[in-house]
Order: sequence, then structure tokens, then C-alpha cells
Amino acid sequence: MTVKEFLESFEVYFSGMFESKGEKFDEAMHYACFGGGKRVRPTAVFLGASAISDRFPEGAVMSLAAALELIHSYSLVHDDLPAMDNDDLRRGQPTVHKKFGEATAILVGDALLSSSSTVLINAARVFGDDFLSAASVVTRASENMVRGQVMDIAGMKTAEQFKTMYSLKTGALITAAFQAGAIVAGGDPEQISAVVEYASNVGLAFQLVDDILDGDKDKNSIVSVIGVDGARKLIAECTARARESARTLPNGEILVKFAEDLQARKK
Repeated sequence: MTVKEFLESFEVYFSGMFESKGEKFDEAMHYACFGGGKRVRPTAVFLGASAISDRFPEGAVMSLAAALELIHSYSLVHDDLPAMDNDDLRRGQPTVHKKFGEATAILVGDALLSSSSTVLINAARVFGDDFLSAASVVTRASENMVRGQVMDIAGMKTAEQFKTMYSLKTGALITAAFQAGAIVAGGDPEQISAVVEYASNVGLAFQLVDDILDGDKDKNSIVSVIGVDGARKLIAECTARARESARTLPNGEILVKFAEDLQARKK
């Protein structure tokens, strides 16, 4: 299965979770999850599993991918709120609170997070102990993501503070996605450790590329401290470390390609 094939299957699976009852709230939940996102976290689950084995449990991977995308979507809805980043647009479209109202947006985020827990619990009953371990990784990462947002609101001044914040706010879920996929695919402790090392570097590189692409739109980034050239150097270092970790894995070439594509992306 290719990444493209997995994402096509994921979209069908994920959209099936949003059964509309004709209510505005259901529309708002669907709106929050289907606005042109890159599906980085579902992709990461698939890649983490694929790097370990070609014969991973597809149902477990799909459930993890859905739970992570629900968590990610909830975080975006809440990040956009007036009390947080106060954004009017996301991906060129009105944010949930601008389209449906602030109270509805808060409740949409709450519901999406709750839905992710339901997905994880139900899947753990089906897929057993490995899935339960992967689900634990995901829930811990969800809390770390929130702690990263707390740091972001407080503000950072040094490059190290930015790196710590990025490792939590953006990196935690991305790392958890790769790690969870590797766990359900049957990775041993050494392989899981290599996946985590890979993912932590890819997560930082992902945010750094975003910062460069955002340009002047986001002054509160590490680029304001180390400059564009410094950020590009750090991206190259992260990508090199990610490649080194990936090459120790059974199917690590798929992770190498992802890291290199991430470094070169233009949007």
C-alpha cells in the first residue's frame, strides 16, 4: 500500500465517522475536520507501521490515524479562538468560531477530543495490548501538545525555548503518530527508539519549514531569533539525523523519503 492509497482509504474511513443528523453542530464538527488539511499525523501512523513491516494491522493503523486527526482538529479549533491565537481564517476559510460562533467552536473542540477517546477505547478492545500501548502514547502526547500551547501563549525569547515549545505543541503528536504506528506493527524496543528519534527530528523540521513558509505572517517563531539561514541549517541537521535513524529500520527508506520531501516542501 502506498501513502496515496492509504490516504484515500483514510478519507473514506474518516468521513464515515461523521454521520450527519441535519444539525448545525454536526455540520460544524465536519467543517472542523475537512478543510484541506495535509493529514500529516495519519500519514505518520502509516509510515511508522510501514517502516517496521509490510504486514501491519490495517484496522489498528486506521483507528490510530483517525484518533490523532480528531485530536489535531480539536487543537486547531481551540487554537483559533479569540482567547488563544484569535485567527479569522484557516487554510483560506473562516475558522470554526467565525463561521459557527465561539461557543459552538469550544464545544466542537470538546466533542472531537472526546470522540478520539472513544475511537481509542473501542479499538483497544479489538486489537489488544499493542494497541493499548500505542493509545497510551497518543493520549500522553495530547497532554504534551496542550502544554506546548501554554508555552506558546506565554511567549519565547530564546532558540532553546522555541525548540522545547515546538517539541510539545507540534512535535508531540507527530512523534506519537510514528511511534504508535511502529508499536502496532510489532516493532521491538530498539526499533521503536529509532522511530522516536526519527520522528522527533522530523517534527522539529516540519515546524521550522512552516515558520519559513509563513514569512512575515508569523513574527513569533524561531526564525525571528536565528534567522532564515539559521532555520534552514537546523532543518538540514534535523533531516540528516532523521535519515540516520530511519536507515536502521527494516523498511526505513520510506521514512528517508518522507523526511527529504518534508525538507523540500514549498507549501
